[in-house]
Amino acid sequence: MSATARLGLIVLFAIVPLYGTFAALDPDRPPIPPLVPHAVTALLALCALAALAAVAPAALGALRRDALTLGFLAPGAATLLAGLAGFDPALGIGLGVMVTGIGAAGLALARGGDLDAVRACLRAFLWSALAACLVALAMLATHRPAAIYAYDNGRAVGTFLNPNELAAYTLIALGVAVPIAVRTRGRDRLAAACAVAALVTLGATFSRWGALSAVCGVAVYALVTRARVLLVAAAVVAVAGIGLDVTAGARHHNPRDTEAREVAWRTGLTTFERFPLLGVGPLAFGRTYDVMRPPDAPGTKTAVAFDPHSLPIAFAAEGGIIALVTLTASFAILLGRLLHDARVARPFSRAVALGAGAAVVALTVDGAINTISLYFPLGLQFVALGLAAARTDAFD
Repeated sequence: MSATARLGLIVLFAIVPLYGTFAALDPDRPPIPPLVPHAVTALLALCALAALAAVAPAALGALRRDALTLGFLAPGAATLLAGLAGFDPALGIGLGVMVTGIGAAGLALARGGDLDAVRACLRAFLWSALAACLVALAMLATHRPAAIYAYDNGRAVGTFLNPNELAAYTLIALGVAVPIAVRTRGRDRLAAACAVAALVTLGATFSRWGALSAVCGVAVYALVTRARVLLVAAAVVAVAGIGLDVTAGARHHNPRDTEAREVAWRTGLTTFERFPLLGVGPLAFGRTYDVMRPPDAPGTKTAVAFDPHSLPIAFAAEGGIIALVTLTASFAILLGRLLHDARVARPFSRAVALGAGAAVVALTVDGAINTISLYFPLGLQFVALGLAAARTDAFD
């Protein structure tokens, strides 16, 4: 792999916490206080596009007529198709190009990434995750910016769109950092620090479904590694999470949010019923919300009007049955391949690969009642990292 492609991959793994700031570029964005100036956001978006362009030659060289290529590129193709037929073609096609590029970069890493590329991507992600968690905790401790602290009801959010997005990100961070910290018995200080910071940050988001998703991820990892002690740990974490929610979590959740989520689900299902084949187009849910919403639903300027707050319902409403089936098949292919390859890898690399896979499963569970805008970069990039780690035995 060329140095240029390797640098592009490093940027893509490091920049994930900043994707939430891209919402400021949308003139019809949700009513979320911006964290960084518009010009900085535009510069970050250009950096992401430059990174995708840098990896493009390696991605072209990794193309094959096989299931792995289909698994990485099918999500982008489905997004592009829905975008062409949707109510906001420009935005939909733009997102489709971005998803295709992320999938292509993942394919390049999974198939052509060498030892140096795998290790560099991992370290870049760990440093980025540690910084993102510390920033979120610092913002929470200082109540700054005050507008964001108030908007999110005193929950950790950092550079992300909302606390649930941050919780989803910490699931991936834990899935990658914890196996490394355990295998090295804490000697890898970066992985150990990242694991601790991610766990504290997950708690500070007060994301109840995020905590449940973490338990599911631990359970999946325990099953595939046959580690019974981890099943006990998952049960302990579940009980602790329930206790945290009872004692403190309720103070950081607006009861109206639960009602709004139910409205978003109903509106999303109605949208899917009206546009079953290709949906209304990626990120176009808000375009039809006013027509599809129930009579007693919140207005079009509230956060609920911008997405169905459920990943499968979002896929169905915005991409139709074609996107829903395509995306389900894609991730089944990729996770199946990851599990297969991890079984023949050496112990340390197998632990990292299975940790990444379990984290993607946890991310998918978390998306059941949340629309995670980071699902594609997190899912596609970390399945790719797990596949590359298993193929190269990068950590043994």
